[in-house]
Amino acid sequence: MFNPNLFQILDVTKPENPNLFPFPFELHIGFSIVAFLFFMLRFLFDKRPYQFILALAIPFSMTLWLSENKVWFYTVGAIEFGLLLIAFISDLIYKAKHPELKEKEENSKKEKAE
Repeated sequence: MFNPNLFQILDVTKPENPNLFPFPFELHIGFSIVAFLFFMLRFLFDKRPYQFILALAIPFSMTLWLSENKVWFYTVGAIEFGLLLIAFISDLIYKAKHPELKEKEENSKKEKAE
């Protein structure tokens, strides 16, 4: 009736799917929610397109939990890479169209140096 190895079994923490992530699903969903809220909040204040793209890209990684298929794994990776590339390019374009941002950044750097 009593198994003395029960405590050893309970002591071992094992990730749900170590091939995908080294941490469990609940932790991944928590990080995704926090990241989504952070980037959406920043997008509401700053209106920079890369913030909105990242707000969508980070929760999209949750789709990896739907299947263990390697094709899906690499497809999601390619889509995530594409979204990161689009976010980087959109930030460069946004900065080029808004030169006043560059002046503000230079002024804040000068104030910090003084």
